[in-house]
Order: sequence, then C-alpha cells, then structure tokens
Amino acid sequence: MIVFNEWASQEVSLYREMPTVEVEWTVGPIPIDDNVGKEIVVRYDTDIKSASKYYTDANGRQVLERIRDYRPTWNYSIVENVSGNYYPINSRIWIQDGTRQLTVLTGNNDND
Repeated sequence: MIVFNEWASQEVSLYREMPTVEVEWTVGPIPIDDNVGKEIVVRYDTDIKSASKYYTDANGRQVLERIRDYRPTWNYSIVENVSGNYYPINSRIWIQDGTRQLTVLTGNNDND
C-alpha cells in the first residue's frame, strides 16, 4: 500500500502466471478547505509506439479512436497541451503498436 496523503492511496497487486497488474486507488474525500481546485489523474508511462493514437470508450457503448492534439471536425489550437487531451472513460482506454497493447480497465468507482 502506498499512501500519498490522508486522502489518496494506492494498492498494486501482481498475480502469478497472469500478464496483468491490478492497481486500486482510494481517493477522498478530497479537501476543499484550501480553496484550491484539484484534478485527480493517473499517468502510466510505456515505450509502446502508438503514433499518438489511443482508444477510449464513449459512455461504455462504443470505442473512439483519439489522436493527441487533433480534432477531426475543427482546427485544434493547442492552448493546454495536457488537459486538452483528457477524455472521460467509463470502462476502458488503450494504446497499442504492432505487437503490444496497454489497456486500462476501470472498476467500480462508487465506493463498492
């Protein structure tokens, strides 16, 4: 168990003979008494060559291809190079190259 502060912790589990890693986050309640807005995000680093493409679900119904810093229906001006590429996901997001794929599956996020 990794405890980041009194309101955020992480537990990582590895399972024998399985090519998966389980990461469980516990977050909240997020303090607001300092009047500073907070966004809680997870970042994974990998050497997968995804050509800036990634795939997200759309309300759990379909999968959409995303391209970093690109919008198909208008000329996208990069003002916020990180948050401009945030997308909500309900069930999954992944990146891939010709031989490998990294998929993040979300779990129940309502205090199960």
